[in-house]
Amino acid sequence: MKNRMIVATFVAAALVTTFATPPLEAEAAAITATDFIKASGSVLKKGSGTGATVNLRGTNVGGWLTQEDWMSPLGEFAADRSGWAATASAGTPSAALDGAATTRWTTNSNQTGAEWIRLDLGAPTLFNRLSVDNTNNAGQYPRTITIETSSDAVTWRSASSQPGVDGVTTAKFSPQVARYVRVSQTATAGALWSVGEINLFNDPVLFNGPHTATASATAGGTTPGLALDGDVATAWQSGAAQAPGQTYTIDLGRNVDMDKVLFDSGAAAPNDFPRIWDVYTSYDNVNFTHVASGSGTNRVIQADFQGAKGGRYLRIASNGTAAQWWSIAEIAISSGNNLDRGGWVVTSSVGAAPASVVDNSTGTRWTTGAAQTNGQTLSVDMGALITMNNVTTDTAKNSTDEQDFPRGYNLQLSKNGSTWTTVASGAGTRKATTIHFVAQAARYFRIVQTGTSAQWWSVGELTAGLYNDDYSLNNTLTSRFGAAGAQTVINAHQDAWLTASDLDKIAATGMNFIRVPIGWNTFLNVDGTWKSNPWTKIDWVINEASARGMYVLIDLHTVPGGGCPWGSCGRIGPNPNGFWGNAAYQDWTEDIWQAIATRYEGNPGVAGYDLINEPLIDYGEDADDVAQKSDYYDRLYDAVRAIDPDHTIFLGAFFGLNSIAAPSTYGWTNVVYEYHPYDMPNSKDWTAQNQLVTNELAGLPAKLSNPGVPILYGEYSLYYNDDVWSRFMAGLNAQNVSWSAWTYKVKGSANDGFAYWGMYFNNPNPVPIINSDNSATFVAKVGRFGTANFTQNTRFVATLAKYAGGSATFAPVAVAHSGWTATASSTAPGTSAAGGIDGVNSASWSSGQAMTGGEWYRIDMGANRTVAMVTVQTPSGSTWDYPRGFDLQTSTDGTNWTTAATGIAYGWKRPISITPTSARYIRITQTGAAPQWWSIDEVTVYSSY
Repeated sequence: MKNRMIVATFVAAALVTTFATPPLEAEAAAITATDFIKASGSVLKKGSGTGATVNLRGTNVGGWLTQEDWMSPLGEFAADRSGWAATASAGTPSAALDGAATTRWTTNSNQTGAEWIRLDLGAPTLFNRLSVDNTNNAGQYPRTITIETSSDAVTWRSASSQPGVDGVTTAKFSPQVARYVRVSQTATAGALWSVGEINLFNDPVLFNGPHTATASATAGGTTPGLALDGDVATAWQSGAAQAPGQTYTIDLGRNVDMDKVLFDSGAAAPNDFPRIWDVYTSYDNVNFTHVASGSGTNRVIQADFQGAKGGRYLRIASNGTAAQWWSIAEIAISSGNNLDRGGWVVTSSVGAAPASVVDNSTGTRWTTGAAQTNGQTLSVDMGALITMNNVTTDTAKNSTDEQDFPRGYNLQLSKNGSTWTTVASGAGTRKATTIHFVAQAARYFRIVQTGTSAQWWSVGELTAGLYNDDYSLNNTLTSRFGAAGAQTVINAHQDAWLTASDLDKIAATGMNFIRVPIGWNTFLNVDGTWKSNPWTKIDWVINEASARGMYVLIDLHTVPGGGCPWGSCGRIGPNPNGFWGNAAYQDWTEDIWQAIATRYEGNPGVAGYDLINEPLIDYGEDADDVAQKSDYYDRLYDAVRAIDPDHTIFLGAFFGLNSIAAPSTYGWTNVVYEYHPYDMPNSKDWTAQNQLVTNELAGLPAKLSNPGVPILYGEYSLYYNDDVWSRFMAGLNAQNVSWSAWTYKVKGSANDGFAYWGMYFNNPNPVPIINSDNSATFVAKVGRFGTANFTQNTRFVATLAKYAGGSATFAPVAVAHSGWTATASSTAPGTSAAGGIDGVNSASWSSGQAMTGGEWYRIDMGANRTVAMVTVQTPSGSTWDYPRGFDLQTSTDGTNWTTAATGIAYGWKRPISITPTSARYIRITQTGAAPQWWSIDEVTVYSSY
């Protein structure tokens, strides 16, 4: 699974009930030789394809044998701390920079408001986030922190002020370029202040230099541009008390994918934050999409869009009321994975127009204008030290530029522009070249072309980033700890993440199948040599799953160089990613599959071989791309079949049948085509998720008849929508189509939208800092991610269990509203409680006040009814008026109440499944906070679903 620029980032949600999970049922019979499955027409059958039809129904165990930073706990990259020095008001501050969780800097006395720790970064450095970790010293957190930056340690500017928290205190602020950082504790408390580790981060945000802004009103002496000038000491101000309808609009000058925006009222006016804020995006400055909303509580506000939203314009609206003006000192817009290139200065040793490599178009280019010769250079001054681990060059698709890749290269880094270090060497690849190296800070980088060719060297776009993916993790661990030391860390994670008890939990749902995503680094070292024993965990999971009656699909989830552009393919990169133009990487992958086929030939517990997860050469794949991909698939197919003629081979058609050749083209037999349907941009829209399922189910008969092979829906998520999940899996079961939901567990919380991505979720323990924590700290941190430290999403598990058993029925029965009455904690003028039960798009009910928690809406159905699911939806014109959190309670007498479900809502329509119960009364209590009123267009109760 996914961090896809093409469709936005993931979001998800949570529903946790008070009912316990059903007790562990007797395990299914162990898999034996008679259970060996093969394709037979468009279905899978036991008995090597001659026995009973089997429909694989299960989950993925993602994040176990390959890293995906959003779900597994193997860490994140921070700013390179090489050369840093620390001073403090007391104690030994160097202990906060030593990478050890067992040491600390401490004030040695109770907090008085005068404590500080100061960092000298050695040179001007770019950063926009800071963390102080006191996890190992409970209670010794800063009660209030102020973060200041300086270029000379004399004049200081305030970047952020906020309360501290026990554990990891994280401060986000507008991008700073500074040499010095001072963190001050400004409150009093009867406790020490201790810091185990302090880190800075440079997250990808847009450079505001070329952006322009307008506002609905502006105070004299200020301009909208002052919020975009990179100086937190200057600010735009509204010049009037806050009132609904005030707006501030940014023109980015081009269409951009954005996922967050931070706005800071500034230290000079810390109370001038908007009391109610809304954020919108637009492509044309006329039609705006509402992407975030909230109530301001501090000078620094970060609005999370929960998924990338495209547009050229970003509008922030202040819709509250306050005596204070509205002020914005700085704005930071998050976008994608790459460092923003605004402010870069690009030069070259030969050729014209080097600035064309940063103009956001591969259609324009810099080129040598001459044959490639050793010593040609392309150089960048980024303006400050930035920690990075990747540089990519790209060219226009289907042009002669595709062949103008460097026949050889050295990538060199420098902090001062005079002393250079070569960090990577190699040969470029057709169209796009991605150059990876161990994360480190540099202000300058240059690519030196070292090959010889009659082709020119051309670059359409040049990008750089600090990428957190499976390859970056393994490369850094190996560089820091050696191959054996890196494996020690990986083993500690794998031992904690999935155990025999986890397989018991999966088996207890009735699932007969798990898809096991495996990274190529499981088998090979980063240099392509084989690890001494890569099979231990794979053998274990196959044997243990087989004993519980569950098949295992071996999924090569990552390939060297990356089989697609996003991180879940193992390496964030361009189109095409590094795998598709590198013969050595393709050879390594063939070797891996030959070894797998040799080891598991004849093993009935293995459902088959998933050759490459989500193979994608280009977002706009054409016939040539599909042919190249299918040709390589055929190479792997032949390599496996030469060793193992019997196991089913799974081939990725996840964007549709036009993404892969027909089996007859190559004579493929005993194959399954695999799909991964997601609609991430519309995660909060029930209609969009329901339509996705409608389209997929309607298209199945045609897919099953032509090309006439079995289908696996190997990954999918339908977010909070229990009813849509149910309809999808019932429909797949009805047509003997196999499925495995994504995924067994994720570390993210419900409030961050991650719960419905996993049967288990919500582990708030801190993750390792990949490039600074020592080995012992790594091992200690990943050890806290056993499933016992997660929360079970019991309703999601119950839904999966219902259809894991093979049910092919989804026929929800709505309870008639006849005789119903409703009451509420408050009612807005012009609405009535009855409006929430009078039919969709009739009247509606509204609370008449901003959501603060405690508002309730109660229904009397007139008699006891069976309640299995309750759907709450807002009016079509007020889609942001959904409850931010809820408790759903039932009662037979209106006095004694039982909590049936609790969780957070997610979008305008929220189906809430519960353990079926008899009740006359239903009470929904709103438990979140939002500036909108709570509105209900319709509550529907289902006696079954």
